Amino acid sequence: MRQPRIVIVGAGIVGLSTAYALLTQGFQHVTILEQEHVDHARSTSQGVSRLLRFEYGAETLYSEMVRLSLACWKRLERMTKQTLYTRTGLLMPGTDNDRFTRSSYTTMHKLDLPVEQLSAPCCQQRFPQFATEPYNIFTYNTEAGILHASTCLHVLKERILALGGTICESCRVSRVSHEAQYRPIRLFCEDTRNNGDLIADRVVLATGPWVHRLLGELHLPIQMTRQYLLYFAGLPLPMFDIGTFPAFITNDLYGFPVHQMHNGQYWLKAASHTFGPSIDPDETRAPDERFIARTARQLRELIPALQQASLAHVDSCMYDVSPDENFILDRLPDDPRIVFATGLSGHGFKFGPLLGELLASLLCDTTPAVPLDRFQLARFSRQRISVA
Repeated sequence: MRQPRIVIVGAGIVGLSTAYALLTQGFQHVTILEQEHVDHARSTSQGVSRLLRFEYGAETLYSEMVRLSLACWKRLERMTKQTLYTRTGLLMPGTDNDRFTRSSYTTMHKLDLPVEQLSAPCCQQRFPQFATEPYNIFTYNTEAGILHASTCLHVLKERILALGGTICESCRVSRVSHEAQYRPIRLFCEDTRNNGDLIADRVVLATGPWVHRLLGELHLPIQMTRQYLLYFAGLPLPMFDIGTFPAFITNDLYGFPVHQMHNGQYWLKAASHTFGPSIDPDETRAPDERFIARTARQLRELIPALQQASLAHVDSCMYDVSPDENFILDRLPDDPRIVFATGLSGHGFKFGPLLGELLASLLCDTTPAVPLDRFQLARFSRQRISVA
């Protein structure tokens, strides 16, 4: 039987993971089209690090999905002999009123994940870097850690090429034509060498913030937001290195131990998960200095040593945010040959290998590793009906 020609648009973590999943399942004709290059500066997947955490409040499904994803990352590590994940542990200071800290602990405990609740004196003794006075609940998870994001992308790229997949960089898809399901899907491309088109039997759209460019007719409820990443220098390494200082989440703040950046410097990276302003993914905008200053102030209140550290660098990234902050993983309503992923809402990278397997399941109509009902686009129509 003839193998289908599969084209994936977008070489971020979702596109690469989907290609890898398909190739390992025996599909031979898998091509990725990327408008720039793997790990390019505007990609939502690029960068040194991403946080892998299990804390999702009462959301049992996501915590279980993190466990499945971590197993995938570890398998890829063993296969490639590359370090993709470094365990750091994660401290979560919270309060009885935040409706997240205690419920995360309860969920993780039910799932038999390695989490413990600390008393305030114990937390202060183990992690004196934090100001604990505003909090009365402290949980610590030993299995959380850093995913080395750029390394993950390049390792997946290498595996895809080794398995016979094709990656076309500097190839921007301007339109997808699929008027009749008895005819092949046609993708119109603009690249640095020539303009042309490709033929496919099945397509995966993993375009990140550029999703509206190709799926504008769906009027997806996805908002693009600008986010800021803050990097602090000058901290004493013995107190803030991996193994001593944990990753952390509290309220909307999150951060990492000091680790090496692309420029060779060792900085502490932290950010606010509060969604920033809506943006067009192709526009250039001056940084929001007030938002950055407010985030820096909050971080210095949480970690007093940052008051003596310098804010060495501020970077920006983009989120593609859904109204309920859940992913959208689905087929096009009028053409099941085309599958798309969007609405990763700033927490999708850690699920990369699992998302690839789930999209492969949608594309091939096989049983997914987790139920996908929650991630269907139609849920927003049901919500509107129920509100009415």
